[in-house]
Amino acid sequence: MVAAAVPHRDPRAPRVLLIGLIFGPPGSGKGTQAARVEKEFDMSHLSTGEILRSEVAHGSAVGKEAARIMAAGDLVPDELIDRIVESRLGRTNPTESVLLDGFPRTTQQAKALDLMLAELGRRVDFVVALDVPEGLLVDRLLHRAQVEGRADDTREAIMERMHEYHARTAPVLDHYRRAGVPVAEVEGVGEVDEVFDRVRDAIKRVAGRI
Repeated sequence: MVAAAVPHRDPRAPRVLLIGLIFGPPGSGKGTQAARVEKEFDMSHLSTGEILRSEVAHGSAVGKEAARIMAAGDLVPDELIDRIVESRLGRTNPTESVLLDGFPRTTQQAKALDLMLAELGRRVDFVVALDVPEGLLVDRLLHRAQVEGRADDTREAIMERMHEYHARTAPVLDHYRRAGVPVAEVEGVGEVDEVFDRVRDAIKRVAGRI
């Protein structure tokens, strides 16, 4: 199936600088939607993976530390992820809009992010969360595992990832609601274009970009 072209933002439209977060459980299509949001709203899409690679490439102290951990086959701990995100945001142009993907994963990381942004004179402006029924997510991931030959993506492993998301990441939405940040939960079921239409409308609504 050929993907439809992503509409580009009108360059004549006034630019509003934003810090946005995009959430979604495994299999929700979050990465696909984040790439479209990046183009539509002229934002820098910073995924956890991109931030890690960026710090390693820059040879920063935290980047070197993360490189050693990953070379040993270990997971990068949350505390180091916090420092890596802080280092990357510190290099962000103050006139740049940013979409964070994969961070924060916990309320503790959300609080750390709030402090980082406050020091830069910025704050989280909006949150978008994709909502997809768990049964559909599991079916998607099992199908992907079969197509891509991911033998370790068993139903049990997928259910554990779902539990981790609901237990640790979903509460981040409540953290931002309590802080008065606009949070939009968007139905993530349907064709990619249909879901993006909802995501785009939600961002325009919560970010005041009517």
